[in-house]
This record gives sequence, structure tokens and C-alpha cells, in this order.
Amino acid sequence: MSSAIQYQGRKARRAGSEQRRQAILEAALNIIVKEGIRAVRHRAVAREADVPLSATTYYFKDISDLIADTFTLFAERALKDVIEPFKERAFALLSQFSRDSLADAEERQRLIDMMGKMMAAFIVEELNTRRGHLVAEQAFMQEAIMDSRLRELADLYLHQQLESLMIATELFGSSNPRLDAELILMAMMSIEQRLLVHPEKISEEFVEARMCNLLDKLLPRG
Repeated sequence: MSSAIQYQGRKARRAGSEQRRQAILEAALNIIVKEGIRAVRHRAVAREADVPLSATTYYFKDISDLIADTFTLFAERALKDVIEPFKERAFALLSQFSRDSLADAEERQRLIDMMGKMMAAFIVEELNTRRGHLVAEQAFMQEAIMDSRLRELADLYLHQQLESLMIATELFGSSNPRLDAELILMAMMSIEQRLLVHPEKISEEFVEARMCNLLDKLLPRG
């Protein structure tokens, strides 16, 4: 697996061409959020982007290239707008603790409570202000099951999230940082999916109870 997210379609050679290519990817992403990934077709994307049909087929002869590059755009933005801000919040919180201090039961519980609240606030904020991002994420994860060309992109996207969670689990003394990081990420994505389906249940209390329960099981004692 490569270490960087890369685009698949034809590259733009001029600034104006890059703007048009970007508009096509933006349009495809909008369609995915509104109608689902199966609605991404050259004509639909051209109409959404307000560009000639020939422009979409010039940059993306194969619809799977267009979908893959739309996921690439999504992943790049997620890294900047979602993953990095989450990492900053988490590490700012973790910097208040040391591995030795977590041997104290009260400090351990304080970390669990603070991490649970931070994760809950972050997830609820995502659901309320970046719902489209979460819908697109779920769509791409599902499509990667069917399309082998998307699997490496999906793996790389998840790996970027796991990296920061692994650093966190190492800091609080996990005996298996990667496995614990995977469990935390899976729990977060599962909660997000459930609340996308049932928005009436969205609350920080709902998320916090579940994340604190998991963290209590993962955080070493003594």
C-alpha cells in the first residue's frame, strides 16, 4: 500500500483545466451525498457541475476512475478538516496526563471521562455540521466492498485515522496499541452510522456513554 493518496484520472495541465476537473469531482461528491454512489454517471455529473459532457469523459473515461478520484478528494479534505483537528484535540487532552499518573484510579477515571466527552462532542459536531462528510464516508466504505479499485484508497484513509489513535493508545500504555486503536475507530464509525440512520437519537450523552464504556475496558488499570 502506498503512503500517499493519489489521483487516477487524467491530470489537468492548466489552471483553468484544474478548476473544471475540480468542479467535476465536487459535483460527483454532491451527487453521492444526495443520491448515493450509484447515481454517479457522466451525464448526471456534467449536469451537476454545469460542464459539457465531453469534459467529464475527457478527464474520466471510466466512471470508476471518477468515483476513485472523488474519494481521493474526500479523503484529502477529511485529513485536513476532520482527522487533523481531532488529533489536535485528543493530544491536547492527553498532554495533561502521564502513563505513571494513570496508575492512580481517580486520574484514570478522569482521563476516561474527558476523552469520552471530547469524542462525544466531536462526533455530535460532525453529525450536526458535516453530515455530508459522514454520508460520503459510509458510501465509500460500502463501495470498497464491491470495487477492488477502491480498497487500497479505503485502507489508506482508515490507516491515516488509525495512526493518530495508535499514538494515543501507546501514550496510555496499551499492550496492543493497534488493536485498541482499531476498536476505538470501529466504535466511532458504528455510532456515526447508527446516528445517521436515527438522527432523533443524536446527543452527546448517547455517544459519551458508549465511548466511556469502551475506554474503561481498554485503558490499563494500575
